Amino acid sequence: MQTRTLGCSDLKVSVIGLGTMSWKDCRYGVTVAPDAMPDRAGTQEVVRVALESGINLFDTAEGYGRGMAEELLGSALQELKARDQAVIVTKVGPLFSEEQIDERTCNLTAAHIRVRCEQQLRRLKTDRIDLYLAHWPDPRTPIEETASVMNELKREGKIRWFGVSNFSNDLLGAALKHVPVAVSQLPYSMIDRQIEADRRPFCLAHKVGIMAYSPLGKGMLTGKYTADHLPPADDYRHQRPHFAKENLAKHLALAQRIRETAQELGVTPTQLVLAWTVAQPGITVTIPGARTLEQVRDNAGGGKLTLTPEILARFAPA
Repeated sequence: MQTRTLGCSDLKVSVIGLGTMSWKDCRYGVTVAPDAMPDRAGTQEVVRVALESGINLFDTAEGYGRGMAEELLGSALQELKARDQAVIVTKVGPLFSEEQIDERTCNLTAAHIRVRCEQQLRRLKTDRIDLYLAHWPDPRTPIEETASVMNELKREGKIRWFGVSNFSNDLLGAALKHVPVAVSQLPYSMIDRQIEADRRPFCLAHKVGIMAYSPLGKGMLTGKYTADHLPPADDYRHQRPHFAKENLAKHLALAQRIRETAQELGVTPTQLVLAWTVAQPGITVTIPGARTLEQVRDNAGGGKLTLTPEILARFAPA
């Protein structure tokens, strides 16, 4: 597995991480039923195989299953006695529906972050968070306040590094004036390349690592779907640009080219797509999700694959 240093930090991470939002009962903002049985054994196996496959970065958030993903990850690392082998990334800020007052959906005030950080440390069963991200911008809180509390948490040893997610260049630039920012987590894939125009150059210029999420295009790029086999009509994917009617033919054609190239190279479409993603300028790590051991191993294979310039050129923008 290839490894890299994450931005300005001292964190050495695998180029393929493991996202936890796809775990059972861990969708963003989902409330887990009181009688639900968390899949502790299953997720522990996923974490174990990830570590054995060379993956050391685990991405989660308080919003994933309202803390369920953090709880499952913390329990798995504790049972495996593997906390020191892992780089834990988690996020803070978004408010759950019952907490939203006056249409405020995110809170990055110092007081809120301090309360949430303590809760997250308990769920993760650890004394420090390796990389703590502001999950979304909070227009009601000055970035100076958010940066100040992150510096304090770092001095106290509760977090090691600070990062941002879904921030504009202007807001990231403002944060950089007050706190080191190790990473910017942004959507990026072969069919979602908007950051190439502005945010990627900005991060490169300011030595901020990029953590690419949704690299598989909501499954579009994995070879799973064709014109005759699409997600059910009520699936959330149809609400995303990846499966929108105006984009569908173009994206399915790209998926077919990926399948053909992967077959030529003797790899899976997933491995080809992930290897392409981490080969792009400025992309330090990508965080596909995985619920099964087969998906973990498939993802990890992308971090061991180096694509030639000729193969990379096949997927350059038209």
